[in-house]
Amino acid sequence: MRGSDNEGQERNKEIIRCQFEDVWNLGRVDLISTYWAADLRNFGVQRSLDHLKQIVETWRTAFPDLHFTVDEQLAEGHQVFSHCTLTGTHLGVFIHPSWGTLPPTGKQFTVKHMHLFRLRGDKIFEHWMVLDDLGMLQQLGLIPAPSYER
Repeated sequence: MRGSDNEGQERNKEIIRCQFEDVWNLGRVDLISTYWAADLRNFGVQRSLDHLKQIVETWRTAFPDLHFTVDEQLAEGHQVFSHCTLTGTHLGVFIHPSWGTLPPTGKQFTVKHMHLFRLRGDKIFEHWMVLDDLGMLQQLGLIPAPSYER
């Protein structure tokens, strides 16, 4: 691989690591435009930076200690794949567009996420992810875990 390609991929991975730390872990929504393009697409849907800000604020209100740990990253061209561990404690009301309003449970969760980012220059313009919502909701006591007794 040419040195410049590898350097660009390492730079892209660093951008993704930094956005997890600054925006999600520290709640620095004022830095969203540092990492994300104004014409971002999330799950294939055009979104605004304000929409992303609302998502971050909603999660951090419900889980003030929300924390992404980047466990592994792979980069190819302008794409970065990040395998992460997400943790948090449900201390605030969580208002979710699909699940409604979930009152705080005081419980902690730990789940795995897989994120795919596409960058243009130094900005993220597309994001997809696979996440374990069921595992999170079970750990929070909002959905019963399956019983395997016979």
